[in-house]
Amino acid sequence: MNEIKVGNIVIKINYKFENISDALKEDIFKLIEKGFKQKLDKYITKKADPENPEGHLNVTIKHNSKGLYDGNFNFRLGGENVIYKREGFKNVTDLVNHFFDHVKEEFSKK
Repeated sequence: MNEIKVGNIVIKINYKFENISDALKEDIFKLIEKGFKQKLDKYITKKADPENPEGHLNVTIKHNSKGLYDGNFNFRLGGENVIYKREGFKNVTDLVNHFFDHVKEEFSKK
């Protein structure tokens, strides 16, 4: 997956996974798509620049030596840039969902 379309806005995705199985990668992609289309859809249409309806997500998720997940997310849309870094999650689903909750919280402040 390299991009997700939310309304008329295209979110381009760059990703790097370390020590993550192919099956888990697919689950992560589904979570990301669901997050954009179900959690952030209204925020994205409000925050996007109408002249450049494009967002960018850079994501790195690593399964560390302790068996936990570390994540680094950077999401840019319009004039907004949200960075979210967390370490030591037992469940990768929680890590991804917390990122989307964080973005939603940041976007609702402005």
